[in-house]
Amino acid sequence: MAASMDSNGVNDGPRKAMDFDCWKGDWGLPSVDVKCLNVLTYAQIAGINLKVHKNRFWWRNLTAHFPIFQAAEDVLRSDTEAIQYLKENQANLDGDLTDQQRADILAFKALMEEKYLPGLLHVWWVDAKNFVELTRPWYAKALHFPLNYFVPGQLKRAAESRVDIIRGGDHMEPQEVTSRVYSDAKECLNLLSERLGDEDFFFGPVPTSLDALIFSYLAPLLRAPLPSNQLQTHLKATDNLCRFCTRILLRYFPDELQDSEANSSKKPTDDLFDDPHKRRNQVLFAVVALTAMASYAFLSGLVRVQIKDSDSSGIELDYDDGEEGQ
Repeated sequence: MAASMDSNGVNDGPRKAMDFDCWKGDWGLPSVDVKCLNVLTYAQIAGINLKVHKNRFWWRNLTAHFPIFQAAEDVLRSDTEAIQYLKENQANLDGDLTDQQRADILAFKALMEEKYLPGLLHVWWVDAKNFVELTRPWYAKALHFPLNYFVPGQLKRAAESRVDIIRGGDHMEPQEVTSRVYSDAKECLNLLSERLGDEDFFFGPVPTSLDALIFSYLAPLLRAPLPSNQLQTHLKATDNLCRFCTRILLRYFPDELQDSEANSSKKPTDDLFDDPHKRRNQVLFAVVALTAMASYAFLSGLVRVQIKDSDSSGIELDYDDGEEGQ
């Protein structure tokens, strides 16, 4: 029997189990990553149950690319695709919006990517003080060994490249790029603050996908303990945007805030007594990790072993069965 559809075009048939792999959270946020946070916020506002996994199956995801959304045979690797799936199959937060409001969502999305995102990337990955004191240590701790040694550097280079493409270029000095991306981001924040006004959400009292999107962009900047905080200071000066972020956190992620407060009050020495076998477990995990990485490299053909026969005048021979030539 075909599944029925409601008035908003949402499937009323049997729900598929949905797995969502994402970066973990911190500072009262369910995830520190913008794209992951966008999907989590949309789902939470819409009352959609996701089976959330924080950085699992890392040996299958050596580039540490998140989010990964899976429902039955569908595997989606972007927040845009995941939210579109949720709209079509679960709940559409934008079902009651007018055509003009839907067009406004697209316009604001383009604005955030063009004006705000380069500044946010600069804060997290390009600013040397923030990268050394906050970003790199955080991701190194969040990742499993040995990914924590090279993935932060990969993410940094990708962010630098994107900033250069969007707002830089060979003709601009680094100081010019910094000034430009921060100026654009501040202008974007001012526009958002003006548009929000005294409303609870951007289209009135009921949140939509636009609120999930903007929250996912603003909350990490607002909540992170940034050593170099020029852009964060500007955001904190826009009272209505700060209240907007706090409103969503209190309404939809209260447990995250409570956990954050509990962790901040926890003494550093408490960790020493959480697990008496912590050091042993770390060593065992490192051995398992190296074995898994090596096995993956050999099985995928990334590494080949060449054996040089000492009697063959320097000729290198490849042995598929691993045995020496006769």
